[in-house]
Amino acid sequence: MPIPFTASPAALLAWFALAIAALAPSAAHAQSPPVAPSPAPTLGTPVLGPAALSAEQLAGWYASTKVRSTSPTPVATLARIFIDEGNAQGVRGDIAFAQSMLETGYLRYGGQVLPSDHNFSGLGACDSCRRGLAFPDPVTGVRAQIQHLWAYASPTARADATARPNVDIRFDLVTPKGKAPLWEQMGDGNWATDPDYARKVLAVYRSMLTWAGLSFPTPVAAPGAGAPTSTVAVTSAGAAFLGGWAPHRSALTGALTAFGPPDTTRQGGAGCLLRWRSGGIAVLTNGTCDATHAGVRWIRLSSGWRTKRGLRVGDGMARLARLYPAAARGRGAVRRLVSGRNAGERALRARLRADVRGGRVRALIVSPRPVAAGA
Repeated sequence: MPIPFTASPAALLAWFALAIAALAPSAAHAQSPPVAPSPAPTLGTPVLGPAALSAEQLAGWYASTKVRSTSPTPVATLARIFIDEGNAQGVRGDIAFAQSMLETGYLRYGGQVLPSDHNFSGLGACDSCRRGLAFPDPVTGVRAQIQHLWAYASPTARADATARPNVDIRFDLVTPKGKAPLWEQMGDGNWATDPDYARKVLAVYRSMLTWAGLSFPTPVAAPGAGAPTSTVAVTSAGAAFLGGWAPHRSALTGALTAFGPPDTTRQGGAGCLLRWRSGGIAVLTNGTCDATHAGVRWIRLSSGWRTKRGLRVGDGMARLARLYPAAARGRGAVRRLVSGRNAGERALRARLRADVRGGRVRALIVSPRPVAAGA
């Protein structure tokens, strides 16, 4: 719209009014609702849970990259620390190790953080910072990373309830707790500003799994975002019901029918250990991996499970005491919730136990009665 230089003052005023109107949004556009942001993912890769890869596999994968580490800590030692600290806090230590690869340039560093800082996750480093945090040793550096991940992933995380002494000085900066239970929710302000952060971390993790001959885990629902909670019921007589499986009736064959093939199967001296990661289920048999002959020694249920009385994995001791006032202390941090006897035995057996660490229920452990002969 050209300016009418030869127009009268009144015409100029009219022209300015038309120009301002042309620049303003139309009434229909002004009243249209803003575009909603993309919803946070509700299916993905949990931050919490057991590692799929061992420390030896992590170190083997790193050796296969042919990258030369500048860290003063041997990679094999560092891998063991990640798995140990992750297991202690209930965080997947193998994915945390993958995160450290991204943050440190595969242990070559070169940014704000120095190899001598023992900072494997960029804690304290930011777009406008001169330096990140420094830790006195690799165990402290890894532990701070694991505890920070726990703060992001667990809505019940508290600085005074970490599995091991809290060394994460930035723990209370994560608010609200549990805002990113899935790795897919990391980045874009959660841990890092890069909106592509999660994809980069999981790409490293995928390469680790591929090297080890494992497939990427099936996405699961985020806690609090419609994730199903499964109930386990156990009687003092040893009858157990979890999902579609009654182990006192069908032993291991019933688990395969109810949950499908396990993600991992490992034969050891104590028996055969089978894991269904997406279901939070681990089963130890009495010796063999052959489903037609294997009896069940115990079943460990982690994220997503609760008892018939309503005790959930992740609940605190106050709720446990309220729901199970007669719970007896077992070996270590275990609490006996339901006890009973097998037929013909005098010894009292724990049928249902709660594994308690850091003041929280970390898992439910079921010890069903043996399948009756001829069943």
